[in-house]
Formats: sequence, structure tokens, C-alpha cells
Amino acid sequence: MQQLGAQFAELSVRLSSRDDAGIDPDRVVRMAAMAVPETNHCGLTVLRSGHKPYTLSSTDELSLAVDRIQYSLGEGPCLDAAESDTAEVVGHLARDDRWPRFGPRCVEETGVVSMLSVRLAVLGKDQAAINFYSRLPDAFGGTEVAAASIFAPFAALAVEHRLREQDARNFAAALSSSRQIGTAMGILMAQRKVSSEEAFALLRTASQHLNRKLRDVALEVEETGELPVRPASSRVLRKDGKDRDVRAPAEDGNPA
Repeated sequence: MQQLGAQFAELSVRLSSRDDAGIDPDRVVRMAAMAVPETNHCGLTVLRSGHKPYTLSSTDELSLAVDRIQYSLGEGPCLDAAESDTAEVVGHLARDDRWPRFGPRCVEETGVVSMLSVRLAVLGKDQAAINFYSRLPDAFGGTEVAAASIFAPFAALAVEHRLREQDARNFAAALSSSRQIGTAMGILMAQRKVSSEEAFALLRTASQHLNRKLRDVALEVEETGELPVRPASSRVLRKDGKDRDVRAPAEDGNPA
């Protein structure tokens, strides 16, 4: 418990530092793994509306391997803990019928037998959990749950800070894309004497036909002043009897 107190004090100092840009999730999982007995493996699971579950940070590949199995199957302690107020303590995954598909597969593929997952209080509709993994059966008891609970608020702050950074970057990207699309629409409206709705339809059609993102098509229009088009192609018969697409020759007779 003395080591746990030292870890807690260090995190507290880091949290109160004025020049700190926020608690680093990678550091949180490393310190949490060292502070909780019987394990060196820790990770942070995040659930966001409209997105697949993912691991924000982990100490090692073992934690990621366990998480990948949970996410692919849609069941497991990490997922349940993120959505509930109760810590999920698993003594032996192969013998726990709460996750009949995940438990046996996890033990077989990773060797992880016991787990501890604690919910993190993050804002809005986001959900998260801090998770501990062990190859020993019954590795987590009252002491381990208490240690995990101490780290949970710090982990929640680290997750919250990282998510807000992601949101800010996504917003900036969306704003930049909107400006590019608006500029491209203006160019097409002036060139082709079309309405804004028709200009946007031209961009969207080009995006679909070229299998490119709308913002990338808009950026090309902004840079070149022209709407990109798919190269013309023709079908030719190969010696094996199968046909294939080839580019149509350029106007000078040479391949484009």
C-alpha cells in the first residue's frame, strides 16, 4: 500500500501542475499496472456513439489482444464495466458464464485467465473503463479493486482530455473540409452557370465515381479549377480469353 500511496501522490502532483497539458493516458496505464498486484497489464477501453469500441491506451500487446477479442465478439468485462457502475471482477474466464464466447476464447488465445474492469466517469454519452489482465486465476480481490478505484478518476481525466483533443481536431478538419467544398462549389457555379445545389451534386457524383472522399475532390477543384473525371477506358480481350480495362489513348496517340 505504501507503493500505491506514492503512485497516487505522483499523479496528484502531475494533475495540479499548471504547465501540464493534461494527464497522459499512457502514463496512467503504466502506473496503474505497477500499483495493482498480480498484473503488469492494463488498458483503457472507450465507447463512443457511432463508433466501434477501441483501446485508447494499453501497456502492451497482450492487453490489446484481449480487447480485440472482446470488440469482435461484442461481449466482455471491459464493455460491461464501461456501461455500468459495478466493477467487473473475473476469477477465471473459462468458468464464468457471463461471457460464454469471449471467456474460453480469451484463455485459449492469450492465456489471460482473470480480469478486473472499472468504469470511468467521462462526460456526455462517452463511456470508458480501466482494465487489468492477469494470467493467474483469482488475481483480483478487494485490495486490487481499491487500487483500481483510486486510479479511476485520473484515468477518467486522461480519457476525457484525449477525447476533447480528438473532437477539436475533428471539428477543425470538418471546418476545413466545409470551406474547401464551398470554394469548389463556387468555382463550378461560375464555370458552368449552375446553382449551388447542382454544383454540390457535381462534386458528390465525382466523389462516388472516382471512389474518393468529397473533400479530396473539392480540394482538386480548388487547386486546378477543374472537376476531376474518371479516365476513359475500353475493354480488350487478353490471350487467356479474359477481358480487362485499359486506359483510352491520349489525343496524340500515346498512352495517357
